[in-house]
Amino acid sequence: MSKVIKFPMHIRQAAIDEEYYSAQSEHEEYVNDCQEAAQTCLLVLEEVLLNDYSLFDELDFRDEEMPEQRDMFVIMNMISSMLMRYGGTRHFLQDDFDNIYEKLMGAIE
Repeated sequence: MSKVIKFPMHIRQAAIDEEYYSAQSEHEEYVNDCQEAAQTCLLVLEEVLLNDYSLFDELDFRDEEMPEQRDMFVIMNMISSMLMRYGGTRHFLQDDFDNIYEKLMGAIE
């Protein structure tokens, strides 16, 4: 007969899994919040440009055939990425932001 007490690994593994899935859920919720905030920025920008500046009445940020839609798609992802960085969440565009920032600062000097 063995005198070694078996640790209930299944209980600890369940706790680890719960912690992992809880953290994943919080992460996904934060990313979704960042994306929603970026979408809200788009709505506000559309409201201002399409109602207050007749020069931009023909802009269409939703038509994939229009070049401004591609630009706005990039801008919305940039805003979302910026908000993710603020919250400590990595996004693949953040390294590009750092490089672009350095180029812009170099151009100003």
